Amino acid sequence: MAEPTDPKKADLDKQLEHAQQLRREQLEKEKEGRAGRQEEGKERGERQHAFAEADILAEERKKREKKEWQAAEAERKKAVAEMKRKKEEERKFWEDQDLKRAEKLKKRAAYMKQMHEQSARQMLLDRRKNAAKKLMDDTREKAEWDAMRTRQQAELQAKQERSRTELQSRKKRAEADQEEQRLKETADEEARQKKAKLDAQEREALSRLDADMHRRKTEANSLPIGMRQTEMSKIEADERRERDKIAQDKRSKQTTVDMETTKRKMEFEALARHKREDAAIRERENMQAVEQEEKRRGDQADKEAVRKESEAARRADLIARGEEEIPS
Repeated sequence: MAEPTDPKKADLDKQLEHAQQLRREQLEKEKEGRAGRQEEGKERGERQHAFAEADILAEERKKREKKEWQAAEAERKKAVAEMKRKKEEERKFWEDQDLKRAEKLKKRAAYMKQMHEQSARQMLLDRRKNAAKKLMDDTREKAEWDAMRTRQQAELQAKQERSRTELQSRKKRAEADQEEQRLKETADEEARQKKAKLDAQEREALSRLDADMHRRKTEANSLPIGMRQTEMSKIEADERRERDKIAQDKRSKQTTVDMETTKRKMEFEALARHKREDAAIRERENMQAVEQEEKRRGDQADKEAVRKESEAARRADLIARGEEEIPS
């Protein structure tokens, strides 16, 4: 809504505008030249009068404006003071609100920090528990796998060692059998050769006997009949006796050869049996040693697995309690 117009002020404004218009016209006339001295004097008087009126009006206007300005300034200062008071009240209100909000935010931040720290602690605890469990599971799995692999390797090596021991034992027994057979065959061959030599000796002895008997019979045939018969009987008796003696000597020597051969064969059998027994004993000893080594390695693998699991359990407890770093 527009403010009401002051009539006095409007009149002064109109007079001031008229004076200013006269001043502008005078300035224009001065530019165009002045008509005559008389007219110029008249116009100068009018101008001076107009200028005086304008100055008076301007001074009155200044006084009025100053009064209005002072009144307006008082109102303005009052309004400013009121505005400052309201702003101060508003500032204090918002400061209180900010303090309340800040306190609320502080409490919320503290609560959130507490919840975050609690959550972080729980997460770290869960992480440590998971790391401890993983360490236990991984260690147990690896320890069991290592133990199983060690036992399998021990079983495989034991199997190979048993096979090698059995092969060596069979080889030793076969060598003993072969040596026994070879020695027996050698003894039989030597006995055969000895018996062949006895046969040759018998033939030589019989040949000598036959020659001696033939000589004696020839000599006996030259004797008289009565003496011839007696001598021939004696010669025949001596021949039978000598033949029996030669045959008996051969049988005796053959018996000796057979006994010696049998004895040698028995010795060879005993030697071979001893070697086979030694091979069997060594085989049993080696088998026992292999079994003991297999059992020792298996027991050691189990002990090592238990040790690893025990060490893992100790470390897992330290990790869960935060006394050892979580493995990367």
